[in-house]
Amino acid sequence: MRLLLDEMHSPAVAVELRRLGHDVVAVKEVAELIGLPDTELLRAATSDRRAVVTENIKDFAALHKTIAAAGQRHSGLVFTHSGRFPRWAGDHVPTLIDALGQFLAEHGGALDDVESLVWWLERAQR
Repeated sequence: MRLLLDEMHSPAVAVELRRLGHDVVAVKEVAELIGLPDTELLRAATSDRRAVVTENIKDFAALHKTIAAAGQRHSGLVFTHSGRFPRWAGDHVPTLIDALGQFLAEHGGALDDVESLVWWLERAQR
């Protein structure tokens, strides 16, 4: 499974996950993706066969419903919740790396061809 980290997530997460062998890109690493409206970002991610990792649950959940109602698809949404992954916490980046790394290792291959996936990311089990 290929991932695109929304702007709220540090590119350091993508860099480390790539070092671990995962195909992950951060919006902040791709100039033409920075500042795109959610609809266009999800469309770009789908064109590149990437699931969007985002904390913007409200907007992307509504977008998911709109796409489904229109009989269309997207490449997936992986929701992070600020209660589980508080960005203000000093360990935010390593905690998110651990969780996404575990998610990809356990489920990534099996979810490659799943359309319009919605997944709630949990903290990694150590």
